[in-house]
This record gives sequence, structure tokens and C-alpha cells, in this order.
Amino acid sequence: MHYSKKNSISQLILPLLFAVFISSNAFAQTPDIEAIKTGDEHYWGEFCSQNQSESESAAIDQLLSKIAVNIESSFTNKVSESITDNQGEYKQEVEGIVKTYSSAQLKNLKTFKEPRDCGIYVFRYIQKSSVNEIFENRKQLVKDIFDKAEEFEEEGNFANALKYYYFSIVLLNSIPESTLMHNGDNLYTEPGFRIPDIIQSVRFEIISDEMLTSKEREITLAVLVDGEKAETLDFSFWDGSNSVSAKSIDGTATLNLYGSSTQFNSLRINVKYSYYENKDEIKEVGDLWELVRRPPFNYPKELDLDQPITQQQKEEIKQKVALEPMNESFTLNTFMEEFAQTDAVEEVEAVDVEELKEIVPDHLKNLQAYFNEEKETEEWKEDEFLDNKLASLEKFNNLSISNNTSKSDINKTMEGWEFRQLSSTARYPSVNMQSKEYLVPDFDSTGTMTDINFGIMDGMYEEFRRASKFGKDWDKRQVMIKFVEKYRTAYMTRDLNQLGTMFAEQAVIITGRVLKVDESASNNFAYEQNQPSQPDVEYLRQTKQEFLERQKVLFASKPDIHLGFSTFNIIRKNNQEGIYGISMRQSYTSTNYSDEGYLFLLIDFNDEEPKIYVRAWQPKEWSEAALVELGNFNVNF
Repeated sequence: MHYSKKNSISQLILPLLFAVFISSNAFAQTPDIEAIKTGDEHYWGEFCSQNQSESESAAIDQLLSKIAVNIESSFTNKVSESITDNQGEYKQEVEGIVKTYSSAQLKNLKTFKEPRDCGIYVFRYIQKSSVNEIFENRKQLVKDIFDKAEEFEEEGNFANALKYYYFSIVLLNSIPESTLMHNGDNLYTEPGFRIPDIIQSVRFEIISDEMLTSKEREITLAVLVDGEKAETLDFSFWDGSNSVSAKSIDGTATLNLYGSSTQFNSLRINVKYSYYENKDEIKEVGDLWELVRRPPFNYPKELDLDQPITQQQKEEIKQKVALEPMNESFTLNTFMEEFAQTDAVEEVEAVDVEELKEIVPDHLKNLQAYFNEEKETEEWKEDEFLDNKLASLEKFNNLSISNNTSKSDINKTMEGWEFRQLSSTARYPSVNMQSKEYLVPDFDSTGTMTDINFGIMDGMYEEFRRASKFGKDWDKRQVMIKFVEKYRTAYMTRDLNQLGTMFAEQAVIITGRVLKVDESASNNFAYEQNQPSQPDVEYLRQTKQEFLERQKVLFASKPDIHLGFSTFNIIRKNNQEGIYGISMRQSYTSTNYSDEGYLFLLIDFNDEEPKIYVRAWQPKEWSEAALVELGNFNVNF
């Protein structure tokens, strides 16, 4: 019989690999499997199949099932209410909860593997005394999320505070204990007090109510918590056909009613706290959502639309919430005393201040006509970039511009001027969402409109303004703010080219209308892991690529996508002039899908054009010790 060379090599290699497998297990300590199985000191699981991964997975599932049987009595008040009377379903539910813990959390887990006639046999076991350790990571996650919720509450960011308080309750119901103390609070009870306390302190006041057209009614509300403006708060209302989600920012919300709902004389409002559509932002929360008990906090508010606001109430609200008719007056800011390099911006003055104040209102009226009445401006159609961007803003966000705005500032920028800001409502029909958004148009030195982007919240903007006064670096902070606004707008207009450029491996120039890769720039920033839990360079490269690939699929398949930032921080490197870090926690919601992650950017202002050199994307990472930060990078100039 003739054997090929390939077959003869296989005959030599396969026995050798089999021998290596046998010898590697022979040197490992072989457990007394029967003694472990018949004894009372271990939990164990075993499985045998032709696929080693299948055997390992099935063995750990069996082990976790045995843990579930032992601790099931601790979950009596934690599983879904619908199954507590059915013992069989109850056991299955508890087993499901325990299986949300990964084998990586079983620190003292031991594994024995060997080839048998059935395939690869895997035996996994752990001492019962070590099992409590599997709950420690979950407890720490609860503490981290509760701390973040407290931080959001202190900032007036009540949307995220309520969301993360509620997520902490979901996670707590997967831990078989009744007490978890943290900074003097029992976390098993504290979130359940915080949520209703916030909701019952919410007050909605009508600031304006007008018919934009015969079929569209715009209602602007002041949104207050404990009498102070809520930086963010999410809520829902019934529009006659659907429950519509609404997002308020900077203490105001704009609701748009259509068709027969324009005749409503009242609205029933529910403050949002459970965030079903965002449950998968934290994997463990998504895994547990249908398994554990989730308490309701229903405190509906009735808003009387026939009760006009008094002038006195209006004046009181204006002290807390800034809102005025668009185009009524403008504040012009040059910021020259806060720029580090004034010569870089002095050249932009091709029109004087009075001319600018006449030009800008015309552009604002044209923008309102474009989005509200679909009236195009010939001048904009001649600019292909601007024409395409306006079309994408409308196509993917269904914008309508309000007659009111929180500020009317014309600000000098490195490339001309900006108007900050138009107030608008974005609508996402497939997810029944309305979101208040700011629009910031940009103008060149002649007053020609060149770009438009979604703006950040007033609170964030003013905080960056205050910080710049100490370092006299508003020129740099303004560039970073405008870059982040362009990044979010690229996402909301589904501009994959710009997103791909931003996440390129090379340096990227961040000024101008379009991001550009700088092939000639050398990267002088070396990444170092300061904590064992921080990712390595390969992980960061891989997650960026996965992020872009996921966006391609989402953009092609989802009719509506909304991207929001729960945090946005700018950090200056103390020992290196011109080096800054940007960190953002971002979440996006679309039809039947949500995700969340932490984004870090390193920006260098030392060259003629500011550039991004580092982008670190960490999806669903909540451990502060694991997050990439400015201190991870050494500068090698």
C-alpha cells in the first residue's frame, strides 16, 4: 500500500501530540476524583466530549448548578415574582442567576483533563469554603455602579443617577446576602430609597406652548428636582398612540405633539428609572434582567396644559433655567484674554461685529426653515460637504428647531465664528424617543456658514470655560470641545469615513471640517499598564476594530440610533506642555440594541495642527482601576 508523504508525517505527529498531552497531565497533580465526588467538601462538575471547549463549559455549568442547589434558599425574595410559587421553576431560576457568574471569578477552581474513549474528559472542582469568593467581584461591581450613581446625582445628572441606582438593585438581587455595607450605607436598601426620593422631587413647569403648524404643537418645559434645574432627566408621556421617551437637558425639555394629540389638555408623565432598552450596557445586568425581582417605582405626574404659567412663575423659573426667544439678542465673545496664542485667531476678523450680528440671524432663520419646513438655501447647496451634512442630520434625526434657546452667543473660534446654540428636538420613531439637542453652526471669517454639529450640554461647556481661566488655555479646550461635537455628529449622521479616520492607527489632525490622517507624524507616546487590570496594547487595538465593524452593521440595519455621553472630561498633563487627555463614557441606543463603553483620547497641541495620537475604547468596562488614563502614557520627545 502506498502512503503519501503528508500521511506519513501525520502518523508521526499525532502520536507525539497525544504523548505530550498525557505527559503534561501526568506531571500535574491528579485528584482523587471518586473521593471528591463522594465527599462533602467540594462542588464539582464533569463532562466528556470530542470537543475540549464543550467539555470545559459543560463541567463548569454542572459545578455551578450544584452551587445553586446549596444556596437557593437565600434567593427567596430576589427571583422574579412570577415563579416563586413554583418550586421547579424557582430552582431553575436560581441556577440561572448563579450561571451569570463566569468561571474566571472562581479563583480557586481546579481543572483536570485527560483523553478517554469518549473524547476529552474534564473534571472541575472547588472547595465549598472558597465559593463565597465568586460573589466578591459582583459586590465590587455593585459598589462601583452605586458610586457612579451618587456622583451623577450630585452633578444633577439624574437620568444616569436613576439608571445606575436601578441597575445596582438588579445586581444586588444576584448576591445571596441581605447586607452589603458601603460607606455607611446598606446597598440592599439604599438604592430603593434614593430612586423614589428623586422621582417625587421632580417638578415640570410649562415655559412655552405654541402651534408650530396646524399639525405640530411644541411645548417647552422647565424640569426641576428639589426646585433646582435637572442637568439631565428622562421621562415618558402618552401621545395618544405610543409611550414616547423624552430626554431633557440643562433643566428644559421640548415636547412635540403631532396630529390629534395637539388638542390634548393634559399629559401624564412618568419619570424614567428602569432603562430596559439599556440593560445590556452592563452584561451582568442584561443576563439577570429576566431572572431577578425588579421593583417598580411608579409615581406619575399630571401636567395640566390648560393652566397657563403666571408671569411671577416665569420670572422665578428664569432664575434657574435659561430660556429666551431665538434672535432676540446676541452676546459676542472673543475670549482673547483666555487664548494662549492670540496671534492664531486675530486673522479671522474679515467682518466687523455689527455685520456679523446681521449675518448670523439670517442663517439661523434659514436653518429653522430647512428643518421645520424643508426649505433649502441655494448658498448651502453649492457647498457639497455642507449640503450632504444637513441632509444626513435631517434624515437620521428628524430635527425640528425651537423658537426658544438657552443662549445666543456668537463666539470667536480658531477658524472663524460659531453660534452657540440652537435648541432642537430630534425624533427617533422606531424607538419612540424625542431628545432635546443643541445645534452649533460654524462660520468662516466672512460670515459664511461652513459646518453644523450637535453641541454639548451647557453645564459641561461652562465647566470647561471655568477651568480654562486658570490655565489660560481656552484655545485648546475649545478645539477639543468642537472635536468631540464633530465626533458625535459623525456618529449621528452615520459618517463611517470620519469614524474610521478617528480610530486610525496613525495621528489624526482634528481641526477643520474633516478629520485627516497625518502619515508623516511619529507617535512619541508609549503606553504602560499601571494596574494589572488595565488592558494591553493588543486589546486596545482589537476593541477599536471591533467597534468600527459593529457600527457598520448597526448603521446598515437600524432605522434609528442615538448616541449620548454620560461623562466628558478634559485632563491636562501637568509635566508636559500641550498634552491633553479626553475621557468620555458613551452609550448608544437603537432598535432592540444598546451598548456602552469608555473612550480615552490623547491629544498633542505642540505641532502646528493639533492631533490625536491615542484612542482607547473599552466596552462595558466599569472598574476605575481598569480604565486607561493620561497617566498611562509617557511622552518621548
